[in-house]
Amino acid sequence: MSADPEKPSIVRRGYVSERGPFEININPRLSGVVPLNRESVDARFEFDALAEKHGREAAREKVHEMVESYLPGATATVLFNQDSENGMSLAHIWFGPNFELFRHSHPAYGDCLYLILAGEVSVGSRKLGPGSTIFVPNGQPYKYTAGPEGVEILEYRSGGGEKGAPEVHVDERTLEDIDKLIAGYRENHAQWQPPENLGDVARRVAKARSPGEG
Repeated sequence: MSADPEKPSIVRRGYVSERGPFEININPRLSGVVPLNRESVDARFEFDALAEKHGREAAREKVHEMVESYLPGATATVLFNQDSENGMSLAHIWFGPNFELFRHSHPAYGDCLYLILAGEVSVGSRKLGPGSTIFVPNGQPYKYTAGPEGVEILEYRSGGGEKGAPEVHVDERTLEDIDKLIAGYRENHAQWQPPENLGDVARRVAKARSPGEG
């Protein structure tokens, strides 16, 4: 039986990407607070401007104190990650109520797009709620402050970072600025309760806005 000459033939090809193959990650659980020892901080954080102004050892000790103070109020869970060049990554980020993120940049990681899932952040005078996005070009310093119920954020990256650059570049200008951050972290410790599941912040916000519910 001959093929119908008017019927187009179907050619099936493999779906190929330089970033990797088809992949599914099912219902990953959120990470809790992950401690960072001094060696990890030294390896991941750069603070050359502070060191130049205040001396490397004084700056190093202050950065260690800052990290130790903020850790209870921040979690990061990698939901998806490709190790290939320009591979995509997606992470769930949580910051506790009134968490003031220190000014910093990530020159090793490339451009970043943030999507606010629940809660809110303040960027300067702007308050950004669910559905809002922030695009940060590679290496640009930024900071924001979580709202009174905290915030859940999705962080998307697609490679393009600088090879050999630090993971975290601290862009705060003085040790006094970092002291203010540390004081704020310690003041809010009692309010910080890391989420166990995606959407926990949204549920907390809804509960806080429904005073009749007990």
